[in-house]
Amino acid sequence: MNVAGKAEIIRINSNADAIISSAGRISTTEGNAYEIYTRSLENGVDKNGGLIKKIIRSGHTSVMEHAVANISFTNVSVFVEQFMIEFRLASFTVQSRRYVDFSGMGYYIPEFKNEKAQKLYCEYTDWLFSEYSHFTDAGIPKEDARFVLPYSFRSNFYVTANIRELVHIIEEMLTGRGAAYPEIVEIGNSLADQLREKMPYLETMLPPKKEFMPYEHSVPECIPQKKNELVTIIRATEDPVAALRMAYTLDKDISVSEAEMLREMFVGNRHRELEQVSVTMRFNDISLAAVTHLVRHRMQSIIIPEYVRVCSFDNYIIPRSIEEAGETERYKAIFKRSCEVCRELAELGMYSYDRAYMFLSGMTVPIMTTMNANELMTFFKLRTCNRAQWEIKRYADELLQKLRERCPSLFSQFGPSCYVLGYCPEGRMTCGRLAEIVEKYSM
Repeated sequence: MNVAGKAEIIRINSNADAIISSAGRISTTEGNAYEIYTRSLENGVDKNGGLIKKIIRSGHTSVMEHAVANISFTNVSVFVEQFMIEFRLASFTVQSRRYVDFSGMGYYIPEFKNEKAQKLYCEYTDWLFSEYSHFTDAGIPKEDARFVLPYSFRSNFYVTANIRELVHIIEEMLTGRGAAYPEIVEIGNSLADQLREKMPYLETMLPPKKEFMPYEHSVPECIPQKKNELVTIIRATEDPVAALRMAYTLDKDISVSEAEMLREMFVGNRHRELEQVSVTMRFNDISLAAVTHLVRHRMQSIIIPEYVRVCSFDNYIIPRSIEEAGETERYKAIFKRSCEVCRELAELGMYSYDRAYMFLSGMTVPIMTTMNANELMTFFKLRTCNRAQWEIKRYADELLQKLRERCPSLFSQFGPSCYVLGYCPEGRMTCGRLAEIVEKYSM
Protein backbone atom coordinates (compact mmCIF):
# COMPACT_ATOMS: atom_id res chain seq x y z
CA MET A 1 0.00 0.00 0.00
CA ASN A 2 1.35 3.43 -0.97
CA VAL A 3 0.96 5.37 2.28
CA ALA A 4 1.45 9.07 1.61
CA GLY A 5 4.35 10.72 3.38
CA LYS A 6 3.69 13.94 5.22
CA ALA A 7 5.29 16.84 7.05
CA GLU A 8 3.58 18.21 10.14
CA ILE A 9 4.39 21.35 12.10
CA ILE A 10 4.47 19.89 15.60
CA ARG A 11 4.95 23.18 17.40
CA ILE A 12 5.65 26.86 16.92
CA ASN A 13 6.98 28.53 20.05
CA SER A 14 4.24 30.04 22.21
CA ASN A 15 3.37 33.74 21.83
CA ALA A 16 5.17 33.85 18.48
CA ASP A 17 3.16 36.92 17.42
CA ALA A 18 4.24 38.80 20.58
CA ILE A 19 7.89 37.86 20.09
CA ILE A 20 7.92 38.89 16.41
CA SER A 21 6.04 42.15 17.01
CA SER A 22 8.30 42.98 19.98
CA ALA A 23 11.30 42.63 17.69
CA GLY A 24 9.57 44.95 15.25
CA ARG A 25 8.87 47.55 17.95
CA ILE A 26 12.14 47.58 19.87
CA SER A 27 14.06 49.90 17.54
CA THR A 28 11.49 52.71 17.87
CA THR A 29 9.93 52.11 21.31
CA GLU A 30 11.08 53.29 24.71
CA GLY A 31 11.49 50.81 27.54
CA ASN A 32 13.56 47.69 28.04
CA ALA A 33 13.21 44.52 25.99
CA TYR A 34 11.08 42.61 28.48
CA GLU A 35 8.71 45.56 29.02
CA ILE A 36 8.14 45.81 25.27
CA TYR A 37 7.44 42.07 25.09
CA THR A 38 4.98 42.29 28.01
CA ARG A 39 3.07 45.10 26.32
CA SER A 40 3.00 43.06 23.08
CA LEU A 41 1.46 40.17 24.99
CA GLU A 42 -1.31 42.49 26.17
CA ASN A 43 -1.97 43.70 22.62
CA GLY A 44 -3.24 40.30 21.49
CA VAL A 45 -2.81 38.40 18.23
CA ASP A 46 -4.93 40.69 16.04
CA LYS A 47 -3.03 43.88 16.89
CA ASN A 48 0.36 42.15 16.78
CA GLY A 49 -0.59 40.51 13.51
CA GLY A 50 -1.42 43.91 11.99
CA LEU A 51 2.02 45.21 12.89
CA ILE A 52 3.68 42.08 11.53
CA LYS A 53 1.90 42.56 8.20
CA LYS A 54 3.28 46.12 8.02
CA ILE A 55 6.78 44.85 8.83
CA ILE A 56 6.51 42.26 6.06
CA ARG A 57 5.41 44.93 3.57
CA SER A 58 8.43 47.03 4.52
CA GLY A 59 10.75 44.12 3.81
CA HIS A 60 12.21 43.82 7.33
CA THR A 61 11.50 40.11 7.57
CA SER A 62 14.52 39.28 9.76
CA VAL A 63 12.22 39.70 12.80
CA MET A 64 10.56 36.42 11.75
CA GLU A 65 13.72 34.63 12.84
CA HIS A 66 12.68 35.04 16.49
CA ALA A 67 9.88 32.46 16.04
CA VAL A 68 10.82 28.80 15.58
CA ALA A 69 8.97 25.75 14.24
CA ASN A 70 9.54 22.05 14.97
CA ILE A 71 8.50 19.80 12.09
CA SER A 72 8.23 16.02 11.72
CA PHE A 73 8.69 14.40 8.31
CA THR A 74 6.96 11.03 8.32
CA ASN A 75 7.44 8.33 5.67
CA VAL A 76 8.66 10.71 2.98
CA SER A 77 11.17 9.49 0.40
CA VAL A 78 14.87 9.81 1.14
CA PHE A 79 14.92 12.06 -1.94
CA VAL A 80 12.87 14.58 0.08
CA GLU A 81 15.29 14.19 2.97
CA GLN A 82 18.21 15.01 0.68
CA PHE A 83 16.37 18.10 -0.57
CA MET A 84 15.75 19.28 2.98
CA ILE A 85 19.17 18.81 4.54
CA GLU A 86 20.75 21.22 2.09
CA PHE A 87 19.11 24.15 3.92
CA ARG A 88 21.93 25.38 6.14
CA LEU A 89 19.88 27.49 8.57
CA ALA A 90 17.82 24.58 9.85
CA SER A 91 18.59 21.72 12.23
CA PHE A 92 18.02 18.07 11.30
CA THR A 93 17.94 14.72 13.09
CA VAL A 94 17.57 11.74 10.74
CA GLN A 95 16.78 8.07 11.32
CA SER A 96 20.13 6.36 10.72
CA ARG A 97 20.61 3.82 7.94
CA ARG A 98 23.80 2.72 9.65
CA TYR A 99 21.96 1.27 12.64
CA VAL A 100 18.24 0.88 11.76
CA ASP A 101 17.01 -2.06 9.64
CA PHE A 102 15.16 -0.55 6.67
CA SER A 103 13.90 -3.81 5.16
CA GLY A 104 10.30 -3.04 6.15
CA MET A 105 10.39 0.72 5.75
CA GLY A 106 8.51 0.84 2.45
CA TYR A 107 8.93 3.23 -0.47
CA TYR A 108 7.38 6.09 -2.39
CA ILE A 109 5.47 5.22 -5.57
CA PRO A 110 5.38 7.98 -8.20
CA GLU A 111 2.37 8.52 -10.45
CA PHE A 112 2.67 6.40 -13.58
CA LYS A 113 0.85 6.70 -16.88
CA ASN A 114 -0.29 3.07 -16.89
CA GLU A 115 -0.66 0.08 -14.59
CA LYS A 116 2.03 -1.92 -16.38
CA ALA A 117 4.68 0.68 -15.51
CA GLN A 118 3.57 0.88 -11.87
CA LYS A 119 3.57 -2.93 -11.56
CA LEU A 120 7.11 -3.14 -12.96
CA TYR A 121 8.29 -0.37 -10.64
CA CYS A 122 6.81 -2.01 -7.53
CA GLU A 123 8.11 -5.49 -8.41
CA TYR A 124 11.56 -4.04 -9.05
CA THR A 125 11.60 -2.03 -5.79
CA ASP A 126 10.34 -5.00 -3.77
CA TRP A 127 13.20 -7.01 -5.28
CA LEU A 128 15.72 -4.36 -4.18
CA PHE A 129 14.44 -4.58 -0.61
CA SER A 130 14.72 -8.36 -0.74
CA GLU A 131 18.34 -7.98 -1.92
CA TYR A 132 18.98 -5.60 0.99
CA SER A 133 17.61 -8.25 3.35
CA HIS A 134 19.74 -10.92 1.68
CA PHE A 135 22.88 -8.90 2.37
CA THR A 136 22.00 -8.13 5.99
CA ASP A 137 21.11 -11.81 6.56
CA ALA A 138 24.50 -12.71 5.10
CA GLY A 139 26.21 -10.57 7.74
CA ILE A 140 26.80 -7.48 5.62
CA PRO A 141 26.60 -4.37 7.87
CA LYS A 142 23.42 -2.33 7.40
CA GLU A 143 25.52 0.70 6.47
CA ASP A 144 26.83 -1.26 3.45
CA ALA A 145 23.66 -3.17 2.54
CA ARG A 146 21.85 0.19 2.21
CA PHE A 147 23.83 0.94 -0.98
CA VAL A 148 21.30 -1.16 -2.94
CA LEU A 149 18.28 0.75 -1.59
CA PRO A 150 16.67 3.12 -4.12
CA TYR A 151 16.09 6.79 -3.41
CA SER A 152 12.38 6.05 -3.09
CA PHE A 153 12.77 4.35 0.31
CA ARG A 154 10.97 6.07 3.14
CA SER A 155 12.72 8.28 5.63
CA ASN A 156 11.70 9.84 8.94
CA PHE A 157 13.34 12.89 10.47
CA TYR A 158 12.84 16.10 12.44
CA VAL A 159 13.53 19.65 11.31
CA THR A 160 13.74 22.80 13.40
CA ALA A 161 13.85 26.13 11.60
CA ASN A 162 13.05 29.75 12.30
CA ILE A 163 9.95 31.03 10.51
CA ARG A 164 11.84 33.12 7.98
CA GLU A 165 13.88 30.07 6.94
CA LEU A 166 10.76 27.88 6.88
CA VAL A 167 9.10 30.32 4.47
CA HIS A 168 12.24 30.17 2.32
CA ILE A 169 12.11 26.35 2.34
CA ILE A 170 8.46 26.41 1.27
CA GLU A 171 9.30 28.86 -1.54
CA GLU A 172 12.02 26.52 -2.78
CA MET A 173 9.58 23.61 -2.64
CA LEU A 174 6.90 25.40 -4.65
CA THR A 175 8.75 27.80 -6.95
CA GLY A 176 12.43 26.79 -6.79
CA ARG A 177 14.41 23.61 -7.34
CA GLY A 178 11.79 21.47 -5.58
CA ALA A 179 9.04 22.54 -7.98
CA ALA A 180 10.13 19.88 -10.50
CA TYR A 181 9.06 17.02 -8.21
CA PRO A 182 5.41 16.34 -7.32
CA GLU A 183 6.19 14.78 -3.92
CA ILE A 184 8.08 17.89 -2.83
CA VAL A 185 5.36 20.20 -4.19
CA GLU A 186 2.69 18.29 -2.25
CA ILE A 187 4.65 18.61 0.99
CA GLY A 188 5.35 22.29 0.29
CA ASN A 189 1.64 22.99 -0.19
CA SER A 190 0.86 21.19 3.06
CA LEU A 191 3.46 23.15 5.06
CA ALA A 192 2.22 26.44 3.57
CA ASP A 193 -1.39 25.61 4.54
CA GLN A 194 -0.34 24.69 8.09
CA LEU A 195 1.63 27.92 8.45
CA ARG A 196 -1.30 29.99 7.15
CA GLU A 197 -3.55 28.40 9.75
CA LYS A 198 -1.13 28.85 12.65
CA MET A 199 0.21 32.30 11.63
CA PRO A 200 -2.37 33.95 9.31
CA TYR A 201 -0.51 37.25 9.37
CA LEU A 202 2.21 35.63 7.22
CA GLU A 203 -0.11 35.21 4.25
CA THR A 204 1.69 37.72 2.01
CA MET A 205 5.05 36.04 2.64
CA LEU A 206 3.87 32.62 1.50
CA PRO A 207 3.73 31.53 -2.15
CA PRO A 208 0.30 30.60 -3.53
CA LYS A 209 -0.77 26.96 -3.72
CA LYS A 210 0.93 25.21 -6.61
CA GLU A 211 -0.85 22.75 -8.86
CA PHE A 212 1.79 20.37 -10.20
CA MET A 213 1.42 19.62 -13.89
CA PRO A 214 3.24 16.55 -15.26
CA TYR A 215 5.79 17.48 -17.89
CA GLU A 216 8.69 16.05 -19.82
CA HIS A 217 12.18 17.44 -20.13
CA SER A 218 15.25 16.08 -21.84
CA VAL A 219 17.74 14.30 -19.63
CA PRO A 220 21.31 14.19 -20.99
CA GLU A 221 23.20 10.94 -21.14
CA CYS A 222 25.27 10.62 -17.98
CA ILE A 223 28.99 10.68 -18.66
CA PRO A 224 31.18 8.68 -16.26
CA GLN A 225 33.26 11.10 -14.20
CA LYS A 226 35.74 8.76 -12.54
CA LYS A 227 38.79 10.47 -11.08
CA ASN A 228 42.10 9.07 -9.93
CA GLU A 229 41.83 10.90 -6.61
CA LEU A 230 39.10 11.04 -4.03
CA VAL A 231 39.43 14.77 -3.32
CA THR A 232 40.70 17.57 -5.54
CA ILE A 233 41.75 20.82 -3.87
CA ILE A 234 40.69 23.55 -6.28
CA ARG A 235 41.74 26.63 -4.33
CA ALA A 236 43.00 27.45 -0.85
CA THR A 237 44.17 30.53 1.06
CA GLU A 238 47.61 31.20 -0.43
CA ASP A 239 49.48 31.72 2.85
CA PRO A 240 47.30 30.39 5.69
CA VAL A 241 49.79 31.18 8.45
CA ALA A 242 50.17 34.79 7.30
CA ALA A 243 46.37 35.20 7.28
CA LEU A 244 46.16 33.71 10.77
CA ARG A 245 48.93 36.01 12.05
CA MET A 246 47.14 39.10 10.71
CA ALA A 247 43.98 38.07 12.56
CA TYR A 248 45.88 37.07 15.71
CA THR A 249 47.91 40.26 16.01
CA LEU A 250 44.89 42.58 15.90
CA ASP A 251 44.99 42.55 19.71
CA LYS A 252 47.99 40.40 20.65
CA ASP A 253 51.79 40.44 20.70
CA ILE A 254 53.12 40.58 17.12
CA SER A 255 56.45 39.00 18.07
CA VAL A 256 54.99 35.70 19.29
CA SER A 257 56.37 32.62 17.51
CA GLU A 258 54.33 30.73 14.92
CA ALA A 259 54.19 27.61 17.12
CA GLU A 260 53.00 29.59 20.14
CA MET A 261 50.42 31.45 18.06
CA LEU A 262 48.97 28.23 16.68
CA ARG A 263 48.99 26.60 20.10
CA GLU A 264 47.02 29.49 21.59
CA MET A 265 44.51 29.45 18.73
CA PHE A 266 43.57 25.89 19.57
CA VAL A 267 42.86 26.68 23.24
CA GLY A 268 39.17 27.09 24.06
CA ASN A 269 36.25 26.82 21.65
CA ARG A 270 36.16 30.07 19.69
CA HIS A 271 38.82 29.55 17.00
CA ARG A 272 37.61 32.60 15.04
CA GLU A 273 41.04 33.28 13.55
CA LEU A 274 40.79 29.94 11.73
CA GLU A 275 37.81 31.25 9.78
CA GLN A 276 40.16 33.55 7.84
CA VAL A 277 41.54 30.47 6.05
CA SER A 278 39.38 28.66 3.51
CA VAL A 279 39.63 25.69 1.15
CA THR A 280 37.57 24.96 -1.96
CA MET A 281 37.51 21.30 -2.92
CA ARG A 282 35.75 18.75 -5.06
CA PHE A 283 34.75 15.36 -3.69
CA ASN A 284 34.92 13.02 -6.67
CA ASP A 285 32.45 10.16 -6.99
CA ILE A 286 31.04 10.20 -3.48
CA SER A 287 28.06 7.90 -2.93
CA LEU A 288 24.54 9.25 -2.48
CA ALA A 289 24.56 7.59 0.94
CA ALA A 290 27.69 9.50 1.99
CA VAL A 291 26.37 12.85 0.76
CA THR A 292 24.41 13.09 4.02
CA HIS A 293 27.58 12.82 6.11
CA LEU A 294 29.09 15.74 4.21
CA VAL A 295 26.04 18.00 4.03
CA ARG A 296 25.42 17.75 7.78
CA HIS A 297 28.27 20.23 8.24
CA ARG A 298 26.32 23.48 8.12
CA MET A 299 29.08 26.09 7.81
CA GLN A 300 30.07 25.51 4.21
CA SER A 301 29.10 26.56 0.69
CA ILE A 302 28.21 23.32 -1.04
CA ILE A 303 27.10 22.54 -4.59
CA ILE A 304 25.27 19.24 -5.14
CA PRO A 305 24.34 18.65 -8.79
CA GLU A 306 20.91 17.53 -9.94
CA TYR A 307 20.99 13.76 -9.65
CA VAL A 308 19.17 13.08 -12.93
CA ARG A 309 21.97 14.90 -14.76
CA VAL A 310 25.01 13.22 -13.22
CA CYS A 311 24.01 9.83 -11.79
CA SER A 312 24.86 6.77 -13.86
CA PHE A 313 24.20 3.12 -13.04
CA ASP A 314 27.77 2.49 -14.21
CA ASN A 315 29.21 4.68 -11.45
CA TYR A 316 28.91 3.18 -7.98
CA ILE A 317 31.05 2.05 -5.08
CA ILE A 318 31.53 -1.53 -3.86
CA PRO A 319 31.94 -1.87 -0.09
CA ARG A 320 34.79 -4.03 1.12
CA SER A 321 32.33 -6.08 3.18
CA ILE A 322 30.55 -7.09 -0.05
CA GLU A 323 33.84 -8.21 -1.60
CA GLU A 324 34.95 -10.10 1.51
CA ALA A 325 31.61 -11.93 1.68
CA GLY A 326 31.94 -13.09 -1.94
CA GLU A 327 28.85 -11.10 -2.97
CA THR A 328 30.47 -8.81 -5.53
CA GLU A 329 28.87 -10.30 -8.64
CA ARG A 330 25.42 -10.26 -7.04
CA TYR A 331 25.96 -6.65 -6.01
CA LYS A 332 27.04 -5.63 -9.53
CA ALA A 333 24.05 -7.43 -11.04
CA ILE A 334 21.73 -5.24 -8.98
CA PHE A 335 23.06 -2.06 -10.60
CA LYS A 336 22.93 -3.65 -14.05
CA ARG A 337 19.32 -4.74 -13.57
CA SER A 338 18.39 -1.32 -12.18
CA CYS A 339 19.69 0.33 -15.34
CA GLU A 340 17.63 -2.06 -17.47
CA VAL A 341 14.45 -1.44 -15.46
CA CYS A 342 14.98 2.32 -15.68
CA ARG A 343 15.14 2.04 -19.49
CA GLU A 344 12.03 -0.19 -19.55
CA LEU A 345 10.10 2.29 -17.45
CA ALA A 346 11.20 5.15 -19.69
CA GLU A 347 9.81 3.23 -22.67
CA LEU A 348 6.56 2.77 -20.74
CA GLY A 349 6.31 6.54 -20.26
CA MET A 350 7.80 7.13 -16.81
CA TYR A 351 8.20 10.86 -16.26
CA SER A 352 11.84 11.93 -16.57
CA TYR A 353 11.87 13.63 -13.15
CA ASP A 354 10.87 10.35 -11.46
CA ARG A 355 14.18 8.77 -12.46
CA ALA A 356 15.54 10.20 -9.20
CA TYR A 357 13.59 7.54 -7.29
CA MET A 358 15.34 4.79 -9.27
CA PHE A 359 18.86 5.73 -8.26
CA LEU A 360 20.55 3.46 -5.75
CA SER A 361 22.28 4.79 -2.65
CA GLY A 362 25.63 3.38 -3.79
CA MET A 363 25.65 5.45 -6.99
CA THR A 364 28.06 8.36 -7.03
CA VAL A 365 28.03 12.11 -7.67
CA PRO A 366 30.68 14.84 -7.71
CA ILE A 367 30.31 17.55 -5.07
CA MET A 368 32.07 20.90 -4.72
CA THR A 369 32.28 22.81 -1.46
CA THR A 370 34.16 25.55 0.39
CA MET A 371 34.89 25.37 4.12
CA ASN A 372 36.86 27.63 6.41
CA ALA A 373 39.52 26.07 8.62
CA ASN A 374 37.33 26.27 11.74
CA GLU A 375 34.67 24.13 10.08
CA LEU A 376 37.36 21.87 8.65
CA MET A 377 38.60 21.25 12.18
CA THR A 378 35.09 20.11 13.17
CA PHE A 379 34.85 18.03 9.99
CA PHE A 380 38.13 16.22 10.65
CA LYS A 381 37.39 15.68 14.35
CA LEU A 382 34.24 13.78 13.41
CA ARG A 383 35.07 12.24 10.03
CA THR A 384 38.57 10.93 10.67
CA CYS A 385 37.36 9.27 13.88
CA ASN A 386 37.34 5.46 13.89
CA ARG A 387 33.57 5.60 14.48
CA ALA A 388 32.96 7.59 11.30
CA GLN A 389 31.28 5.86 8.37
CA TRP A 390 34.12 4.26 6.40
CA GLU A 391 33.50 6.05 3.09
CA ILE A 392 33.43 9.60 4.45
CA LYS A 393 36.44 8.73 6.63
CA ARG A 394 38.34 7.71 3.50
CA TYR A 395 37.63 11.10 1.91
CA ALA A 396 38.46 12.98 5.12
CA ASP A 397 41.80 11.19 5.55
CA GLU A 398 42.87 11.95 1.98
CA LEU A 399 41.83 15.61 2.28
CA LEU A 400 43.73 15.99 5.56
CA GLN A 401 46.85 14.46 4.03
CA LYS A 402 46.74 16.90 1.10
CA LEU A 403 46.22 19.90 3.38
CA ARG A 404 49.10 18.83 5.61
CA GLU A 405 51.34 18.72 2.55
CA ARG A 406 50.32 22.30 1.71
CA CYS A 407 50.60 23.78 5.20
CA PRO A 408 51.97 21.28 7.73
CA SER A 409 52.32 23.75 10.63
CA LEU A 410 48.57 24.45 10.62
CA PHE A 411 46.96 21.24 9.44
CA SER A 412 49.19 18.97 11.51
CA GLN A 413 47.00 20.25 14.38
CA PHE A 414 43.92 18.72 12.73
CA GLY A 415 42.67 15.15 13.07
CA PRO A 416 40.16 13.04 15.03
CA SER A 417 38.82 14.35 18.35
CA CYS A 418 41.14 12.19 20.45
CA TYR A 419 44.15 13.58 18.58
CA VAL A 420 43.02 17.22 18.89
CA LEU A 421 41.67 17.06 22.44
CA GLY A 422 44.00 14.51 23.97
CA TYR A 423 41.08 12.34 25.11
CA CYS A 424 38.22 10.44 23.48
CA PRO A 425 34.79 12.13 23.87
CA GLU A 426 32.85 9.05 22.68
CA GLY A 427 32.36 7.57 26.18
CA ARG A 428 31.37 3.91 26.11
CA MET A 429 31.39 4.02 22.28
CA THR A 430 35.15 4.63 22.19
CA CYS A 431 37.27 2.38 19.98
CA GLY A 432 39.73 2.03 22.87
CA ARG A 433 42.76 2.78 20.68
CA LEU A 434 43.52 6.36 21.72
CA ALA A 435 47.33 5.98 21.93
CA GLU A 436 47.47 4.21 18.56
CA ILE A 437 45.29 6.83 16.83
CA VAL A 438 47.20 9.75 18.33
CA GLU A 439 50.48 8.23 17.14
CA LYS A 440 49.06 7.64 13.64
CA TYR A 441 47.95 11.25 13.17
CA SER A 442 51.13 12.62 14.75
CA MET A 443 53.23 11.21 11.91
